[in-house]
Amino acid sequence: MSTSAAGAAALEPQPRTPSHSEVDPSVGTVGMWVFLATDAMGFAGLLTAYAVLRVHADQWPDPQERLAVLQAAVMTGLLVTSSFTMTMTVRAARAGRSSARALWHATTVVLGAAFLGGQALEYAHLARGPRGMGLTTDTFAGTFYAVTGYHGLHVLVGLAILAGLFVAPRVRVRSLEVASIFWHFVDLAWIPIFAFVYLLPVS
Repeated sequence: MSTSAAGAAALEPQPRTPSHSEVDPSVGTVGMWVFLATDAMGFAGLLTAYAVLRVHADQWPDPQERLAVLQAAVMTGLLVTSSFTMTMTVRAARAGRSSARALWHATTVVLGAAFLGGQALEYAHLARGPRGMGLTTDTFAGTFYAVTGYHGLHVLVGLAILAGLFVAPRVRVRSLEVASIFWHFVDLAWIPIFAFVYLLPVS
């Protein structure tokens, strides 16, 4: 082989195999979206069942007479605010501002925990109240606990993920981005639940 041919071979670009770190981000994001697409069916199924049972019931109680709507509104505000703080967490992480990221991150965890605490207090009040609304009291009670409990489980899982990332020695931006997708979904899923279960009056 001549010297010029050898030089041309040395300069010819070689195909590069992407590293694991380059492939993983897209896989994590796509995987989360696929999971949420299937998970959304669970929420849709529960809300559809709630609507069908309510429409076909001979008598349906007024939710505003049984439920603490004002407390639920405050809980909704906490969850919506946590979606904003989660967005700020990711932005701070992308900008490399670790202190700001930690502050927004911690705020998100606190707001999510406050929402769960409010839900636990609500359940306790309903169970111990004058009417004693338990899981098997009637159809309204059963569907209420099923829908809100399913969502509460998602909030708990999201909090566990965020808390784990917060205490991790090194947080990858991509991990926060994937976690934020789940958290925004959980926040968004609560809006129709609050509207249909708490606010929709009996006609």
